[in-house]
Amino acid sequence: MQASNLRGSAADTSDIAALRAIAHEFTEGWNSGDVDRIMRFYGERYVDINLRQPIQTQEERRQYYLDVMQRRRIRIDVRPDEILLEGSLAFIRGTIEISSPDNSRTELRYLEIARKTSDDLGSMSGAWMVQYKSTNPCDPGLRSIWGGAMSG
Repeated sequence: MQASNLRGSAADTSDIAALRAIAHEFTEGWNSGDVDRIMRFYGERYVDINLRQPIQTQEERRQYYLDVMQRRRIRIDVRPDEILLEGSLAFIRGTIEISSPDNSRTELRYLEIARKTSDDLGSMSGAWMVQYKSTNPCDPGLRSIWGGAMSG
């Protein structure tokens, strides 16, 4: 399914392209082990509802990703399947394909909420920042490849 929205303006097309680029950069950053490449798209506060302590600072999220990268040694492919824009918010539904060192594959579904930041003049022409995320296996009986039970 192509990324979509309800309005279809040129600004929306540009925003959807920017949000798809975030997914691409996340994939490339993860697979190259470059956590800083990933973290450019996170603000000071992030909520991952799958974790027991869901609210994380940027540094806590950075450390979380480093720990998972080192412990799991997985490769990922993040694909947004649908993007809905609503003002300064974007709702991104997608698929994450995970390849493990033993060549097994796991498919996850995710839902993210991103907020477009304002520029210095207060207009909504700033960058998109990911703020909330929920990730679940396609099969509810599966355990998370990220490191155990999905509840964190």
